Amino acid sequence: MDPATMNMGRELGEVAKWVLGPVRWPVNLLSWGALTFALWSARLPGGSVRAVAPLSILGTLGLLWLLWPVVRVIAARRYGWPHSLLMRGQKQRIAVGLCLVLAAAVIVYRLPLRASVALSRPAMDQLARQTIASASPYGDDTWVGLFPATRVKQVPGGMRFTVEEKRRAYKSGFTYLPDVDPKRVGWSDKNFRYLGDGWWSWREES
Repeated sequence: MDPATMNMGRELGEVAKWVLGPVRWPVNLLSWGALTFALWSARLPGGSVRAVAPLSILGTLGLLWLLWPVVRVIAARRYGWPHSLLMRGQKQRIAVGLCLVLAAAVIVYRLPLRASVALSRPAMDQLARQTIASASPYGDDTWVGLFPATRVKQVPGGMRFTVEEKRRAYKSGFTYLPDVDPKRVGWSDKNFRYLGDGWWSWREES
C-alpha cells in the first residue's frame, strides 16, 4: 500500500467525502448547463439574463468553484488527507470557476448579444431587403442567423422583427432604419440601442 494515496488520518464524514472527493457528473452538468443557458439567453436584446437574480446565480456558482480548492485544503488538514490526492482535479475546479465568473462578466457587457448580431448580420440584412421590397407589409416567421424572427413587418422608413416575447413582461427584437441618424433622435437607451449600419435593438414593456 502507498501511504501517499491513502487517508492515514481521521475517518471522513459524508460532507468531508463530498468535499475531498472527485467532481461528480451532476455538479459538472449543473455548472456547464447554467453557463450555456445564460450565454445563449444573453444573445437576445431583451436583457433578461442581465437581471440581478440570474447573474447572481452564475457568479455565485463561479465563486463556489473557486473557493472549493480552499475548502479542500482546510478539510485535508483537519482529516490528514494526503497532498497527492488533494491536488487531483484542482485545475478543473479552478478552470470551471473562472469560466463561470467570466461568463457573468461578458453578459454584463452585452458581449453575447454583440457577437450574435455580428454573426447574424448577413441574414438580417437579407431579411431587411426582402421585407422592404415586398408587396406585403408582413413577412413569414423564420430563423435569422441565431435569432428566431417573428412578427416580421414593414415600418415607416424600414422594417422590424421580434425575437423574444414574454407576454406578461416584455418583448424585444431588432429594427432596421437606415435613414435615422442615431445622433439626432432622442430615444431612450433603455428601449432602443443603436447597433450600427441602420440596425437597432429594441425592447417594449408590456
